[in-house]
Amino acid sequence: MSDGKIYKIFVSSTFEDLREERAAVQKALLQLNCLPVGMELFPAADDETWSFIKSQIDDSDYYVVVIAGRYGSLAPDGLSFTEKEYDYARTQNKPSIGFVHGHPGLIVAEKTESLPDQRIRLDTFLRKVKQRPVRTFTNPYELALEVTTSFVQLIRDRPAVGYVRSNDAVDYKRYAALLEENSNLKEQLKRAEGEKISIFPANEKLLIINDGGAEFTITLGEIFQAVAEAAMVNNFEVEIFNKVEERLRNKFANPKLRLSDARVQIRRDLVVHGLIEVRTTSVYPHYYLTDYGRQQLALMAP
Repeated sequence: MSDGKIYKIFVSSTFEDLREERAAVQKALLQLNCLPVGMELFPAADDETWSFIKSQIDDSDYYVVVIAGRYGSLAPDGLSFTEKEYDYARTQNKPSIGFVHGHPGLIVAEKTESLPDQRIRLDTFLRKVKQRPVRTFTNPYELALEVTTSFVQLIRDRPAVGYVRSNDAVDYKRYAALLEENSNLKEQLKRAEGEKISIFPANEKLLIINDGGAEFTITLGEIFQAVAEAAMVNNFEVEIFNKVEERLRNKFANPKLRLSDARVQIRRDLVVHGLIEVRTTSVYPHYYLTDYGRQQLALMAP
């Protein structure tokens, strides 16, 4: 673009299954002198990040959503964060473009939803997005071309305020390098997981506030092991914490110990460290061990 402006563009999508596609979108936007922002800023998607996500969408000039074979991590209200971001961008009247995989049958099975409920949610979300014009793609290269041509036209048809270049203008090369570094670090993490290297702080002490205000400390590893072993029997949150409380009552010799006030803290810590994934069926949270969580549980076995 030749108007000397920098446009901030919020990129919304699922993450693990669309790593290559997100990289293609980011590079295409950077070549257009646009500043892409998105999940790289907040990889641990939970309810506490939602206000920050909304502020980033508010501050963006344009919004883009990329959808393929997964619905994504669920927020407490049962919607995926990707769909919540889309809905919020629409309510804020952000100029937007949707990019949808043109041949879902060609997506490899590991990058599609395996649960019927999640597939239904994904289909419903796709129908919503397709109520407006969308562009299709089948690989990262096609997506990059579609992004380039679509945004040239969108910026021409719906010019936004943008940011005027100054001495504090964005260093695009540095920004691209940071994105690349971020991607490399995540690849190193995956390799570390594959080599069964324990990197989550299992010995970190958590201060638990028991019902009634009593306090006790426990390590992150201990609470994770208790939650994980309970989840393998019944992944319903209430049942998990019943088992965990029983285990901790014996450990601390406290027959009245209950964790009602500590559940949110424990759930957040385990999600942030990538050990569990929380999905909501109807209004009830269920816990699922991630691949990394299963690996770490195996390492903790005596």
